[in-house]
Amino acid sequence: MKIIILDTETTGVLEEDRICQLSYLVVDQEGKIEEVHDDLCTPPLPIKFDSMAIHHITPEMIEGKPQCVETAAYHRLNELNTAENLIVIQNAEFDLGMLAKEGYASNMQLVDTFRIMRAKLPLDTPHGLQHKRYQYGLYKKEQAIIDSLGIEVRAHDALGDVIVLKNLFDHLAGEFDLSEMITLCSAPIVLEYMVFGKNKGKRIEDVALNDRRSIEYMLSTFDLDEDLKHSFDYWMKKTRGDVVVKLGFGKYRGKTPEEIAETDMSYLGWLYNKAENISDELREAIKVSYEKRNPVQ
Repeated sequence: MKIIILDTETTGVLEEDRICQLSYLVVDQEGKIEEVHDDLCTPPLPIKFDSMAIHHITPEMIEGKPQCVETAAYHRLNELNTAENLIVIQNAEFDLGMLAKEGYASNMQLVDTFRIMRAKLPLDTPHGLQHKRYQYGLYKKEQAIIDSLGIEVRAHDALGDVIVLKNLFDHLAGEFDLSEMITLCSAPIVLEYMVFGKNKGKRIEDVALNDRRSIEYMLSTFDLDEDLKHSFDYWMKKTRGDVVVKLGFGKYRGKTPEEIAETDMSYLGWLYNKAENISDELREAIKVSYEKRNPVQ
């Protein structure tokens, strides 16, 4: 098995954006670096200034460079793209999405270091690559790698980040079993803790029991990654039988549909017939309470 530790730099972060640098190391199972690939390339649209401010790749640097699919790095990546090899990426959804725009679909096993940290070290935040570089002291190992390879690295470009990522992967591989990490990244992960928002740090199960509307809001409003969406759906379904559904709005805020039915059937009837933008769970609870007293003929 060869281990490909990869990063890209891009023109931006939107659907329209493309790769302007492709870098990766090819490492054996003992951690020895066998190959270094680092190519700038010409994307089909200009690099945005916000991205230049991060990776410092300018139009002059990519002038005359080939397209991504024409680079030696891209060709070699396709040669390495077999099921016995492993690709390591920090936040793989982004980089693999960018590579997909170049016609690349990975057949390799995957370790996404971001997903591993979020699942195995949920409260040890932030999980960003540069934060971990300093938290774990990874920066102390970089110069030895750079010197041994005889390469020049610019701060925050793809090759520099790949070296940081190699050290992070080595650190995680020292804490967790590699096969376990591969298995974890092969399917959506059920996360246990909220990773952002007002409930950050709380168990998702507890939030699903006590503040369901916040999860419903995030599911309906935010562009969640696969793991978060899967986790929210999982815990909402798992706790459904243990939660009391209440209104979160209006004059009967905090009341259950059954409690409303005892005092104000007209209002319950309005909810039953006309209320919009309410959760499926609340709609079902309203339906049960209303039809209990007004059987459908």
